[in-house]
Amino acid sequence: MEWQFPEFVQHPRSRAWYLLFMAAVIVFAATSIWTANYTFLMIIVLGTVIYVIRLRLKPPLVTFSIREEGVEISGRFYSWDEFKEYWILYKPPVVKKLFLEFKGTFRPALDISLENQNPLKVRQLFNEYLLENTSREQEPVSDQWARMLKL
Repeated sequence: MEWQFPEFVQHPRSRAWYLLFMAAVIVFAATSIWTANYTFLMIIVLGTVIYVIRLRLKPPLVTFSIREEGVEISGRFYSWDEFKEYWILYKPPVVKKLFLEFKGTFRPALDISLENQNPLKVRQLFNEYLLENTSREQEPVSDQWARMLKL
């Protein structure tokens, strides 16, 4: 099974969002100057520049493939042995994702957009290779905040 999805979501943003974003950057920059924390100022400036560049880019497409030996994500292969478990969060139209958790504690879970894939078919394929964590019913808090703030 194979499909493509955008690397990141481009949220529709209003003029008010951009004004609030600029206001937050100005407040953080002014605070760092006032407290003479120039390292923080550099982080704010660099972070803002990188984020503004990212806002202007069209997200590249990621190809996700399920194979007998493991999964492949845009040419990067992961064997089934690297994963601890998976779970599917399917609450359209807001969230349609497959999460793959690594065995290592320091690697974040991979989140794969299901796009228009049938989650039951994906679940059936994954059940052949990994355990499903049915107790996970929420996406990570960082993803919830990112969607809410349209980041």
